[in-house]
Order: sequence, then C-alpha cells, then structure tokens
Amino acid sequence: MLLERNIDTAAWPEPKMFTGEAPGRWSQPPAAINEAQYLVEVAPDVAGQLKDAVAGVRRHGLELDDVEQEDIRLPALIDSVASVWTRLDDGPGFVILRGLGIDALNESDAEIATWGVGNYFGRPVRQGLRKDRRMFTVTNHHGTYKDPTRIGATTALSRPHTDNGCLEPRPPDYVFLACYRQAKTGGDSTIISAYALHEAYKARRPDLLPLLYQPFHFLPPKLHTWPDGPATIVKPIFQVAGDVLHVHYARVMVEPGMKLAGTPLTPLQTEALDLLDELLEDPALVTQVRMDTGDVLISNNRSSLHGRLAYEDDPDDPRNLKRLWLWQRHRGPGVDPLALDRLEFGQ
Repeated sequence: MLLERNIDTAAWPEPKMFTGEAPGRWSQPPAAINEAQYLVEVAPDVAGQLKDAVAGVRRHGLELDDVEQEDIRLPALIDSVASVWTRLDDGPGFVILRGLGIDALNESDAEIATWGVGNYFGRPVRQGLRKDRRMFTVTNHHGTYKDPTRIGATTALSRPHTDNGCLEPRPPDYVFLACYRQAKTGGDSTIISAYALHEAYKARRPDLLPLLYQPFHFLPPKLHTWPDGPATIVKPIFQVAGDVLHVHYARVMVEPGMKLAGTPLTPLQTEALDLLDELLEDPALVTQVRMDTGDVLISNNRSSLHGRLAYEDDPDDPRNLKRLWLWQRHRGPGVDPLALDRLEFGQ
C-alpha cells in the first residue's frame, strides 16, 4: 500500500489502477437510493443510557478532554453497530443514525455524548494538535478561521471532497457528523461514490484518468500541520489498496499545495481536475440527504466524497454540527500498534 505522507515524488511507484468492477452497491443511481438503505433508528433504550452515562461523567467532574471510551457504555447500541458498518463498507457508504437523544442535552453534555457514541463505530482521530483535538464545530465562525481550506467554518457551498487528516499517516476512515441544530434553509449533505465517480470519469476521458493516480501535493490546513512537518502532503487522488478503490481530494488543498511545492498544475493536470470537478456536480452521481436536529451522519471517507449545500442561518439559532474523524477498528490494521507499524513501515 502507498503511504500517505510527504515523500520524494520521483520515487513514487508505478501506480496500480482500478480495473475491477465497481461493487454492486455503487451501481445504483442516487435516485434509487432510498431512506430504508441508509437510515438506522437506534433502540429506544439508547437515549436513556446515553443521558445516564453523561450524567455519571459529570458527577465525576470530567470534561470532554477527560472522558475515555470506558466512561460511556451503551449496551443498547451494540446491535446497531454491525449494521452500520455493513452499510458503510458494503452498502450505500453512508448512514443516518436517529434516536440517540443528543438534541435533548445542552451543548457541552452533547459533545461528551457525541464522542462516546463515536467510539462505538471507530477510534476518534485528533483534528488539531490543541484546538479541535477531539472534535470540530461545523458552524459559521464568522471569519475567525483565516484558513481558506476551512470551508466548514462558513455558510458557503462545500464542494464534494474527502477529509484528509494530515496530522496522521492515513486519513480518517469515517466522517461522523452530529447535527445539534440544522440550518434555516439549505445545508443539505451531498455524497458521491468514489467508484461511480471513477467509472464516469473513465467513460468520459480514459486518457486523463491515469493522471489522477499520480502524486499531488495537498496543502494541509494550518491547524493540521506539525510545527516541524512537511509543508505539503503528497498522495494521489485515486488509489488502489488491495482490490479496493480509495479517493483523496479537495481542490482547495491541491491547487495551492502544488504551487507551494514549486510544481504548479500543468495545463493537462488542470484539465483533468476541471473534469473531476464537473463530475462532482453531476446530479446523476450526487446523493443529497438532509439531517434533522439530533441525527448523526456517518460517511465512508475512503470510498466516497462528501459536501454540503450553502445555507442560510436563523441568527438566533444558527446551524451547529460536531464532527469526529474515525479510524476503523474492525478492518485492516485497526488500532493495533504492531499492525500499524507493519502497514506504515513494511516490517
């Protein structure tokens, strides 16, 4: 497997291109994906167990940064977890969880609840070295984030992309979004299958597709950069791991990253990315869903891209989502240090 860190691009191995058939789950057009395929209503006891667990955490004086996995125990959630993993890995690639009861909690308690629930589906990965370490608040930050890569801190359209988790040697497997308050209008989530995108691209311009398997420099967000780390992260847009197709993309990170590395996009690379962006707006490829307040949207960050429509807030009750990044525990190296070392260092 190719490593997703800054390496000498001249030594990049000849890429293996995806030549298999896209799994059947991705052969469905978005219009054929119905709520029954992605909506998971948790058992009625989950909300009560979650409320009691958070109350117990509070009695011990713990805050979000102090809580551990063992502090939030939700036995009523267990039966839903395998179904969610199946839908994420072998189904539509995203899930909406409903009935957790986080909308009945105040914001600080809901953050603890959100982190505790997230642990059942994967290991939370830090989103910043200090700020946003455990979760990121996806809301209009009114310009306090000066980093142009942080589209989630605005009300603007967020084009389909992957979250790249540049502090770690591999990006998150899942993106976990908990909706505390939905927007007044707009803000619907958009999801695109990497397989469907790949096959649509191959049908249009098979001659350009190999370019997307070559290394690109990604500019990491300022809060996702090690103080003495590389200025850019190098990885391809499409990548085959085993027999699985992965995608990594955010035009807002690629274009400035290539400039910073002293290798600005060539005209052919620009043409290739322009076509990719065009396909990312194709209604025939985009699934659009809307979360209700209290819902959680989990998407497969390896096999799909996600985005968000622009939105308008109620000034007295602005849109507020909390984002976790999760590594899988149930597939691949999980969080086992020996397996991770073997993956990263080839031992």
